[in-house]
Amino acid sequence: MTPQLIGISGSPIKNSNTDRLVQAVLEASGLEYEFVKLCKVNIKPCIACLGCTGDNICKVKDDFPELAEKLKKAHGLVIGSYPPYAVVDGFSKAFLERLFSMRHQNHLNQGKLAVVITTGIGRGAPGLDEAGQQVSMALQMEGMEIVGQIKAVGNAECLVCGYGEVCPMSALPWVFGKDVRVTPDKFCNVEDQTEAWNRTSQLGQNLAARIKTQTNM
Repeated sequence: MTPQLIGISGSPIKNSNTDRLVQAVLEASGLEYEFVKLCKVNIKPCIACLGCTGDNICKVKDDFPELAEKLKKAHGLVIGSYPPYAVVDGFSKAFLERLFSMRHQNHLNQGKLAVVITTGIGRGAPGLDEAGQQVSMALQMEGMEIVGQIKAVGNAECLVCGYGEVCPMSALPWVFGKDVRVTPDKFCNVEDQTEAWNRTSQLGQNLAARIKTQTNM
């Protein structure tokens, strides 16, 4: 069956907080969906060749054209990203750039519904709000309607690299303070963040209700 929702995760971490939030929204909708982890597929940035202007089909030979066909038939998108260097991650950015091929003349994403999810190390660190705004703006430029957003605290790579306590470039001191030690309480799971986790059910159900109304299901 053709998926009614497409879920996208820009996180390269296996079963990440971002993945689980996206999947929770999809599952709460009760609709047919497909989940795509961008690091597992080959989607390059847009090369501005304009080969898509006549038929809305991107001519770059990778996995995006196949995904675009599924998105074209879907009614909604749930996308999760994270902000390395205080900007949206490269996997998500490349995917968003390629949506440009669907815009020319026919505006194929016009009216689709979207949920935007952003996870980051948070706790005063920059980028969480900015990345969410960047993704939302890109989707709005495609004519999509943002049904809602979720922001959640994730984990710095410095917690697991093995050098986080001693590396002079570690993010841990400015997240947790000086002389930090890597202990289990430093790790964040989205299931423990009640507000964000409960919002997945709300937004999934909202998406389903809106889509059912639009399609007279």
